[in-house]
Amino acid sequence: MTLPTGDPASVSALGGALLTQSARLADLVTELGGSSARAARARRRPVDEASSHERLLLERAATELDRVGALLQAWTTTSVETAARARQLAPDLARADLVIDGQLVVESSGPSRVDPQTRARERHRLQELLNRVTMVRARELARLGRELQHSHDALAAVALDARTGRSPTS
Repeated sequence: MTLPTGDPASVSALGGALLTQSARLADLVTELGGSSARAARARRRPVDEASSHERLLLERAATELDRVGALLQAWTTTSVETAARARQLAPDLARADLVIDGQLVVESSGPSRVDPQTRARERHRLQELLNRVTMVRARELARLGRELQHSHDALAAVALDARTGRSPTS
């Protein structure tokens, strides 16, 4: 009678790990900035352009990891909330001898003591409620997919820039 949610704990853990790693990368950016500034002062030269390029790559990667981590944690919340909303339909489903089969409200097997007209009205009403729940979940899943594709593309660009040594502004 529940909507498939995957494993919310694992999705949340992955999101948390990505958020942690993005923070570590941000710390590395700060350390790299301080190290290159100290080295430049010691050599009495301007800050090395390569260090600046590395910092920019790290900043871009950290930003995307942070974004993906936050998206996964938000998806976990949506997934758990929609599953809870679907479970809230259980008492009404049981009273009308109805069950959820995938994304449809259907009559349970066997004879029923519920008036057929009442059962049909409840089936329609509960289907509408279930549709709202699944619509929210589907909309958020589609948004997550679009955002993850955007992050994938951004991280691929960072990787390409790192391999080629190209500046993202060139």
